[in-house]
Amino acid sequence: GPPRVRVRGPWADELATAEGARLRVAAPGERIEQPAYNVVGILRGVGTPERPELAAEAIVLSAHYDHIGVREDAVEGEDAVYNGADDDASGCAALLELAEALAAGPRPARTVVFLLATGEEIGLVGTRHYLEHPAVPLERTVANLNFEMIGRPDALVGGRGKLWLTGWERTNLGPAFAELGLGVVADARPEQSFFQRSDNYAFAVRGVVAQTLSSYDLHSDYHRVSDEASRLDWEHMQAAVRASLAAVRAVADGSIDPAWEPGGSPAR
Repeated sequence: GPPRVRVRGPWADELATAEGARLRVAAPGERIEQPAYNVVGILRGVGTPERPELAAEAIVLSAHYDHIGVREDAVEGEDAVYNGADDDASGCAALLELAEALAAGPRPARTVVFLLATGEEIGLVGTRHYLEHPAVPLERTVANLNFEMIGRPDALVGGRGKLWLTGWERTNLGPAFAELGLGVVADARPEQSFFQRSDNYAFAVRGVVAQTLSSYDLHSDYHRVSDEASRLDWEHMQAAVRASLAAVRAVADGSIDPAWEPGGSPAR
């Protein structure tokens, strides 16, 4: 969407009451270009005897591997590195485990694309680039399942092994996963707008059924140098990835055909 500016103080009252008011903002800046890359893997689908056309369709599994760098204000001896263990090394680890497990089993009916995206923290940059250069055309991409912050259990949705799905009411995926008994539940914090806050949203506005699996518990290490691997819950992650594998297989083998519910798509 268009850029937004939040105005406070006397100007806010003046602009609110002025008909047709315009605000001109000067924002000088320096353009810095740095190379960054998406990492993409593809597991080709083979269809099924009943539905051979599924081989031409794809599901994209994604996670972002970038974080927010280092603390420029850190003094000597202080931890300056934003490791991003939960955000989103945990999602990247899930993607690698899912790739290994799916590749070791029978070939899926639908093609599975594994997207490790760069630039999420600065505006879904890598995912937007993928959408302009998709491994499988978007009209044949039936779903995106994104993995964001699954490193710690969320007590609000049942603790260890439980994942929540953003935009639960928007598609048929959440209820289908629940019916399979996978431990995937609705996002318990809709006021946080998590559906719009990760790479899935770039897919969604292009019309692809796209949601994020997470267990972010609003923990205090979010975007801080204290987001360390030592704080991850490995038993939770193992259970979460097993549930995710079952969810992915159900979509990839054609047991579930992803679809938007009426009014659920944000596509523009």
